[in-house]
Amino acid sequence: MVLTRPLPGTDRHPASSTPARPADDAFGAARYAALLEALLGDPRDRANPYGRAALWAADPGALPAPPAGLPDAAHVRAAPWQIARALRPLLRRDLALAHAWTTGPLLNTVVPPAAVALLGPGALLASTAGVLRGATRIVDGLCAYEPGAGQWRPVLASAFADLLACESLTAVALRSSTQRTPDTDGPASAQGGQWLTDVVGYLVPQLLDELLGDLELVLNECGFGADTLERRTLARIQRDKVFAGADWSTARNAQARVVCALNAANNPRPPHAPYPAELFRITGGITTVPGSDSPRAWAGALTAAGERLADDSRPGTAALSRLVRRLLVEQRELQLARVAGAVHDPADPAARALADRQALLALAVAVLGVWDAVAGTHPSFLGGSDWALLTLGRITGRLALLVSDRTPETSPVWDELARRAADRVDCDLYATRTAW
Repeated sequence: MVLTRPLPGTDRHPASSTPARPADDAFGAARYAALLEALLGDPRDRANPYGRAALWAADPGALPAPPAGLPDAAHVRAAPWQIARALRPLLRRDLALAHAWTTGPLLNTVVPPAAVALLGPGALLASTAGVLRGATRIVDGLCAYEPGAGQWRPVLASAFADLLACESLTAVALRSSTQRTPDTDGPASAQGGQWLTDVVGYLVPQLLDELLGDLELVLNECGFGADTLERRTLARIQRDKVFAGADWSTARNAQARVVCALNAANNPRPPHAPYPAELFRITGGITTVPGSDSPRAWAGALTAAGERLADDSRPGTAALSRLVRRLLVEQRELQLARVAGAVHDPADPAARALADRQALLALAVAVLGVWDAVAGTHPSFLGGSDWALLTLGRITGRLALLVSDRTPETSPVWDELARRAADRVDCDLYATRTAW
């Protein structure tokens, strides 16, 4: 683990960040992202055509073209599941600009349709992360002389945990949507990914809508009115969600497809093997997992996670194991409810409720898988149990499940978030340092 420089005038350790690694693909997703961010320039510069002022003043149909010298996404096609990581500076800059570029000049390459569909939720994640960091800096600064501002720390820490959960689900969905055989050098084939893409397309916009509402509340209570930069940025994100394909209408259609997948899950077929750990790694190559993109496969993955945790002695795993056992009960009840319904109709509120429960269980599996994969490689914040405990606690709350454990501690998650915000580190899975 590489530590960033200490923060002057604070007693916090610097934010953990992912060390430089060998290129995971032909160009290197991290290297491509760094080049893209440099070419986009300072978003605060009013003379910058890719700056915030210029983009907000431009009509959505008259946005600037990509800067000269920027290669298209073909340079990361050896690992197309990392396309969202490579394009994150663009996705973070402006949803309308991301729509204009990723539907044309930057994706003139073979990227599976399921992966392209995931760029919308990825853009919403990236832009929301920027607002979260800004709100965190505000609250952290206010806490020095306004003790009451501390009430917003748990709110922002919980938002950070939700954001990491959505990042985990989207990253796993991208990997699933771009699987190919390990001995193939050509472009990835679309072997699957549709069910998980639909889960992301429905659940991520829904959860981030809640998160954006929390951020608006925090900013408003901290004295930032509708005419401030922070609130205007929030309004811009809400307005432009339609360009990213992360609006209510698109999410509703994705939910309908998730409902339809419940019917297929009732077919009397042998259960799929659970996901291998490789699928949840946030770096590395592509692993083919036959038949992995289905509700039944993810049910097997949750069962496997519970079995691994039962024999795990790492700190925090006992509490995680108790939460997973409760989720396994929910999974069994969900399976009984699925079988009880002969045909699930997307127009039926009960069927939509089942789809909600299925999507939240998939989110829990992604969190457990990413946590387990990272914890097994090197010590870091993501490999610790604090964020996973907080996230799973919030998932059980959304499922209205009663658990015996007390409310998960938010302080360690807040500390990491505050360090990242102060040291210009993104709220992504890779703890990427940003230029601005």
